[in-house]
Amino acid sequence: MIKSFLPAPVATALEACRPHLVAAALFSALINILYLAPTIYMMQVYDRVVPTGGIITLVWITAVLAVAIATLTALEATRSRILMRVSLRLNRLLSGEILDRLMSRAKVKQGEPSSAQAMREFDTIRQTIGGQAASALMDAPWTPLYLIVAFAIHPALGWLIIAAGVVLVTLAIVNERHTSSKSGKAHQATSAAYAAHQATVTEAEAIRALGMRRAMVTKQINQRAEGLEATNQVQILGLRYNTLVKFIRMFMQSLALGVAAWLAVAGQISVGSIIAASVLLSRALQPIEQLVGSWPNIMQARNGLNTIRRLFATTDGVDAERTALPHPKGNLEVERIILKSNAGGDLILRNVSFAIEPGQILGVIGPSGSGKSTLARIAAGAISPDAGEVRIDGASISDWDPESLASHVGYLPQNTALLPGTISENISRFRAVMAKDKAEIDRQVIAAAQLAGAHEMVLQLPNGYDTVIKSNGFELSAGQAQRVALARALFGEPSVFILDEPNSALDQDGEAALDRAVKSVVARGAAVMIVAHRTAILANADKLMVLAQGQVAQYGPRQDVVEELRKQAASKANVVPISQAGRS
Repeated sequence: MIKSFLPAPVATALEACRPHLVAAALFSALINILYLAPTIYMMQVYDRVVPTGGIITLVWITAVLAVAIATLTALEATRSRILMRVSLRLNRLLSGEILDRLMSRAKVKQGEPSSAQAMREFDTIRQTIGGQAASALMDAPWTPLYLIVAFAIHPALGWLIIAAGVVLVTLAIVNERHTSSKSGKAHQATSAAYAAHQATVTEAEAIRALGMRRAMVTKQINQRAEGLEATNQVQILGLRYNTLVKFIRMFMQSLALGVAAWLAVAGQISVGSIIAASVLLSRALQPIEQLVGSWPNIMQARNGLNTIRRLFATTDGVDAERTALPHPKGNLEVERIILKSNAGGDLILRNVSFAIEPGQILGVIGPSGSGKSTLARIAAGAISPDAGEVRIDGASISDWDPESLASHVGYLPQNTALLPGTISENISRFRAVMAKDKAEIDRQVIAAAQLAGAHEMVLQLPNGYDTVIKSNGFELSAGQAQRVALARALFGEPSVFILDEPNSALDQDGEAALDRAVKSVVARGAAVMIVAHRTAILANADKLMVLAQGQVAQYGPRQDVVEELRKQAASKANVVPISQAGRS
């Protein structure tokens, strides 16, 4: 049943934690049995020690009580540690899987969880498992034990505990119904506020330069206030129920004393049973009270589990085992690509097709917003189209293991996308994290940097190839970042190159180095696709493709396309506006 409700990796992780959970459940049984010790002690004191004056008996039962309570507290501490171990083990078993699926998503649809949101909610689930809520859930099944003892003392006490339990459970159900929808809305509002905050902080420099700081602070405060207000409403509603639950529990505990006293006066129970009745009711209701108090955390964990389930449902089979294909020669084919916007409806790309053979260069040009960068991302395997296929050496990219294929593709995105780490790590695509042959990786890093014309530039940085960027405040200039990103694309001598605006931030020397690098990879038989606004880099292109409004307007040999564009430009230049023709 659990496996049908949970995603397979989550169910497998929980199965691996079964020994810990079974141990925690066994400790819960011992803990709840030992919680009867104070009740028994009080009954013995009032029923045996006080009437007889048995000091020796008092000493012995006090010693036994001390051992019982010491064992009880040790078991509770051990259970807490076990549940924390479960939380940590779930992190080891699932965090990598979750992160991998987050980063392997070829297209993030509207409403799907962001990386920060999914990991934050996974941590909420872990904290709930390792916290008080899990302990209360394990204690709740032992409530019948206290009922049995209460009925053994007198049926009236047992029925009183049942009545109190029914009232508290009813309040918990009503609380869940009243807060579930509001909790979901508060969860969404808070997640949206965090995501907007992160996006705003990322662009802090531009915000300061454009004088938007106060406006963005105000917007962030308003958005944050919206999320906090929604969360506050849920907490206030929960507080009302918690207060009512506390009142009922305390009143019922006192009422148990009164009922037990009445029964003692009537001679139906002993004097010691008066205190025992109050303790039994308090202990029987404690797990229910704790569950009601922990309900907001439980609701957050449930929302988090829904997010994780949605993530696994939308990324199922991303890393399914595939037959290893041979090293690609570099035949790149893009067939009838269609891509819709994330909101649906509008088409970003419409039936786009092209092919590049090994040793050929395809230049892609067109006005801004025509879909050039999006097409480059699809060709590189960064995102998936809604229809159509990308093939390398005749095999669909879905037939390749994504990581294996990526090692044969050199991709330079428009925004460079360098990551926190050293220059060497970025150029090597962080290969050293997974591999042990550091000397060979370093050799390939330097070779790629030299081919990109970045070697001398890197040596001038504070720590050369070991200069840390992004995470310590040190930033490369746009031109430096583009050269490092080009070296990263060249790392490992890929067979397919996708370069998106590779010369947008380069100076004359940088453009010359880029030209040499392109000629070098073409000479060894790689297929190259270059998206460019500055067309000087396309002088050696074999083919040109012109995109307009997501469609192929022109495609063919470079000379033919250039000639056609010249004719179109000349035709437009010779058109005389009607208003001017009338005046003539």
